[in-house]
Amino acid sequence: MNDFALLLLRIVAGLGLASHGYNAIVNGGVEAIEGFAGFLGSLGFPAPMAFAWIAKGTELVGGVCVAVGLLTRPAALLCAATMFIAMLTAHLGDPFEKWELALLYFAAMAVIAMSGSGRYSVDAKRNA
Repeated sequence: MNDFALLLLRIVAGLGLASHGYNAIVNGGVEAIEGFAGFLGSLGFPAPMAFAWIAKGTELVGGVCVAVGLLTRPAALLCAATMFIAMLTAHLGDPFEKWELALLYFAAMAVIAMSGSGRYSVDAKRNA
């Protein structure tokens, strides 16, 4: 049952997070990334354009990797770090309703990073 629980968590959290990266990179295009970079710049991030691409790329690629269970632990760790940074910077001082989604993604990705992908994953098939 634990492997099925990890599968469910990986799919929901992975694809949910991937959709945020997809919407910014594919649907929003360069304008969305530039807008996000401007926001990051206003927070004092150095090289905000690079950080914007890294964050949204991590959401998209990392989320998909987590969902299918490919390189699960490192992908989930990168996603968790991205969400942790979002909580501490972009949402610092916001009411709970503004940063709870980042907290949920952080918690899910941290659990997956600690637990691994489980039996129903590409990682498990590669290691079999």
